[in-house]
Amino acid sequence: MDELNPSDASPSRSSAVWLRGGRLALVVLSTCAVAIALFAASLTVGDERRAAALPPVNSGPALVTQDQLERLAASTPQPIYWAGPKSGYSYELTRTSSGRIYVRYLPSGVAAGDPRPDFLVVGTYDQPGSLAYLQHASSNPKSVALDIGDGGIALFDSAHPSSVYFAYPRAPYEVEVYDPSGAASRLVLAGTIRPLR
Repeated sequence: MDELNPSDASPSRSSAVWLRGGRLALVVLSTCAVAIALFAASLTVGDERRAAALPPVNSGPALVTQDQLERLAASTPQPIYWAGPKSGYSYELTRTSSGRIYVRYLPSGVAAGDPRPDFLVVGTYDQPGSLAYLQHASSNPKSVALDIGDGGIALFDSAHPSSVYFAYPRAPYEVEVYDPSGAASRLVLAGTIRPLR
């Protein structure tokens, strides 16, 4: 078989070969460029989703993701309590300048800021001395005090069992659990209400 000698090739034949090779190279380069652009865009979109900004303090209630709640918890000196992930629900976050953080569980389709008192809420309050305050309040005849372990107590008013407050020794915060069904104390005793971190 004769070897192809470049000097033997006619100008039209070598141009055709070059054009075919050039087109193939352009197709390959274009495909690579598109793939790189799509990959970079996916990273950017992923970063934007992961790094979605938290609503500012005192900006009112806003729907947030579990990732946003976890980032907030990692950036605060005290734990932030919640009732864990709940399928079919959105998480509404409210923060105040006084150090109160509320996580409210809204069923699918319910907008942030819905005024109805029909939803589970877990509030974590910046409040040094909260255990001593609850111990003092437990002397009220209508108060029901529960031992929650680790020296902590939970307290609620027997006439209003929908809200339960609890605190631990040396913890500069207090937690409130509001459940309109009256199951707040069961959630606390079952360990369902726990820190995000």
